Order: sequence, then C-alpha cells, then structure tokens
Amino acid sequence: MKKYTDKALHNLPGRPHATLGLWLGRLALGVAMVTGVAACSLKQPEGEIQGLAGLAIAAERAWCGLERREVDIDGFKVPYLTGGRGEPLVLIHGFGGSKDNFNRFAKELKNHFTVYAIDVPGFGGSTRVPDADYRINTQADRVHAILQKIGLNKVHIGGNSMGGWISGAYAARYPDAVRSILFLAPAGLQASRKSEVLKTYDTTGKIVLTAGNRAEFDNIVDTVMYKRPAFAPGFVVNAMAERAIRDQALNQRIYKDFKALPSDLASTLKASSYKGPAMIVWGQNDRVLHVDGAAELAEGLPQAKVILMDQTGHVPMMEKPNEVAAAYLAWEAGLK
Repeated sequence: MKKYTDKALHNLPGRPHATLGLWLGRLALGVAMVTGVAACSLKQPEGEIQGLAGLAIAAERAWCGLERREVDIDGFKVPYLTGGRGEPLVLIHGFGGSKDNFNRFAKELKNHFTVYAIDVPGFGGSTRVPDADYRINTQADRVHAILQKIGLNKVHIGGNSMGGWISGAYAARYPDAVRSILFLAPAGLQASRKSEVLKTYDTTGKIVLTAGNRAEFDNIVDTVMYKRPAFAPGFVVNAMAERAIRDQALNQRIYKDFKALPSDLASTLKASSYKGPAMIVWGQNDRVLHVDGAAELAEGLPQAKVILMDQTGHVPMMEKPNEVAAAYLAWEAGLK
C-alpha cells in the first residue's frame, strides 16, 4: 500500500483539493521556518497531534473558520471546535475519529449554524482513561454534560457511525434538548450485521477498524472511504497513523464493549418521546455499516428524510462535504 507524499498528491485527481493539501503543509512548514523551531518540537495543545502535522491541522481549522476550545467533565479534558453563527449544531465523530473529521463540512455550514464539533472522551485530543466506561449511553450522558458546561440547552445534533449512535441515544435520553438529528451512516442498527466489516469480526474476531501497524491503518482508510481523499498531506496521514497505532489496545476494548450491547437504535428511538425531524445520509458503497440501516432507522422516525449517495463510503461528510452540507441546509430550511 502506497503512502501519501506531496509529490503523489500533486498528481492525484481533484487537483484543487491536492493544491489545498500542499498549501496547508507548506503553511505549517513556513510557520516552522519563521519561528526557527524544528517541526518535531512544535507543541500543540495537550492531546492534539504535534509537530508539523499539528500545525497543518490547525491551519485547516483556521481556513474552515473553526476555533479550538476545551472543557473538563467526568475526569476528561474534552477539546471541541466551534465557529459560525446561528442555532447550535453539535457534531460527533465516529469510532477512531476526531472533531477534525467535520472541518470541511462545518466550513459549508458556518454561515447558517454555530457549529460545535466534539472529541468524544477517549478519542481525538481528549483524555484517555483505559478503564473508563465508554458505552454509548454513558457517552451520550457525557455529551449532555459537555453541552451543559458550554451553555447549550437546545441543539441540532448529528454524528457519523459511533457518533450517529451517540446522537440517537442522546435524543432518546434528552428529547427536549434536541431540535433535529443528522445521522451520517450511524452505528447501532440490526442491518449493520450485513456489512463487510462486521461479518469479518463475527467470523474471525478481527477488528478491521483498529490498527497495529501502518499497513493496517492504510487498510482502514481504504475500507472506510470509497476513494482516498486528495487533500491530506503525507506527513499528516503519517501522524494520524501513529496515533491510531498507539490507541489500538483502548480502541479494541471499546469496540468489544459496543459489541456486547444490543444494536437496536431504531427501536430505542421509536420507544422514546423524541418525535422530531431527522435526516439520514448513507453511502451506497459503505463497507463498514450496511446501507440497509437507513431504511431500518427511518421506520422508527416518522419525520425522517433519507438520502443515499452514490460512490460514497462510510464518511460522507468527509468524502462529499459540499454535497452533504447543501442537502442538509436545504432540508433544515424546509423545516422552518
């Protein structure tokens, strides 16, 4: 499996994105040269990716109009990104992901919503507590504590994969605090059992979404996305791989905790008092969670709108941020 390099990125399809990736990398390098500090010694906030890669990520956040902040809850330091104007929209990443998974999606929404992208405790730049409870309902309660600390009482909420499951659990547990839900290929559904990734786990016990080495991380990227993005500089991908490898033991434990719970998000929402609007977006080429989950979830949500996207994998907000944002804005406008 080839690693990304700036030279390879320059020749990838989607040249504008490749150019942006190079620009972000060169911006970070320029900062390092101006300050006269070696890239390896550039310190980012605690928990964040460090060095040159950290500067490139910070540059992307700034370009997207997002600012990093942090709260303390339940023994965790929880970073989040925020920016924009309008009603609050809370975004929750998937398993092994981070708040930065939403950067380009948030950029398209910031003139309509005040976006809050959270690092779920145990992931991203948040504190790692090896023996903590990371089950979905516990994480939903932590999200509630985070939002209360920020001062948000009524929000639009959305999430991808694990984050979608947390968002649904949050709406079921705190229905009066939710204006609407955006589900981006959420976990926690019976139809998930049909997916390639879960079939592999059921038959072999292998957790495809955790990495013990660089080759396994490359496989995660190729499994999660329909096509590799052209905007990530190689040194950023390398840093992300290193963090995933360090987190493998904890991620495996969390994944097994999820598998020990019933996957029944649709029934949970149907039985709850949340009867508000929901939008469900799913990639037709999702190998992680089967696209049939969209119809299953919609049955329990009478006001649900379903969008299925061609040539899209498990992270539509990263693969097609402009299209997903446009669809979401049009849907939200129709609710008013």
